[in-house]
Amino acid sequence: MILARAPFEVYLTRRSAGSPFAPDAFVFPGGTIEPQDATGEARARTLGLENERLDREFRAALAPGLKSAEPAVGLEEAATLLVTALRELFEEAGVLFARGADGLPVDALSADWTGVAGERLAVRQGELSFADFLRAHDWYADSNALALFSHWITPPSEPRRYNTHFFFALAPAAQMPLADAFETHDGLWIAPATALARYEAGELHLVYPTIKHLARLASFDSVDAALAFAREKRVLTVVPNENAGGFEIPRAIEAEW
Repeated sequence: MILARAPFEVYLTRRSAGSPFAPDAFVFPGGTIEPQDATGEARARTLGLENERLDREFRAALAPGLKSAEPAVGLEEAATLLVTALRELFEEAGVLFARGADGLPVDALSADWTGVAGERLAVRQGELSFADFLRAHDWYADSNALALFSHWITPPSEPRRYNTHFFFALAPAAQMPLADAFETHDGLWIAPATALARYEAGELHLVYPTIKHLARLASFDSVDAALAFAREKRVLTVVPNENAGGFEIPRAIEAEW
């Protein structure tokens, strides 16, 4: 989840030093699909999963020069991915995109957010499902707030492979992200260009996909411009080529994915 706020900053969290993938790196909040994300209960409590919308959002095409044997995402998996993104953002950063039964956005100032913080921990620990948490408040997770930004897959030679969809969203009003202190630490709001400058200076540990996403975003001077771009941009499935120094994207599609 690329979570953004005005004038234009994105939210990064530092991965645990004990993580098997990218320890101590600053990354966008996220995680993996869980069985609960594909249940009818989870989907009944999530807005924006209509087939027409899913078809429009999950539009990734194969990139020239970057081979991938991964099948296209079907409608069922697309719906599950959106549920996962909403749940993982809530677990890792404490940010909830949701609406009440009246259709209005959940107001963090009027809701019992102290109680929500305790329920967030229960969801993260598997003691409470995301759907049951939403049902208890008569809330609906709102996937309409998310725009698919990109689709990246790690090369076949990597011992740990990830098939990752990045989503872009504007942070909800009156909600302050807070890293969960288990999988992630040290939440940081930072302008994309500043993050890249700190990386170049050796002050911020970033991994290749995060660097490339920050570079794409650094050209925008407002969250509105970045969101408009995310909603309309081309999406190519990126499986970076490998070279002696790591990974690379062919120059011909550097600004196309």
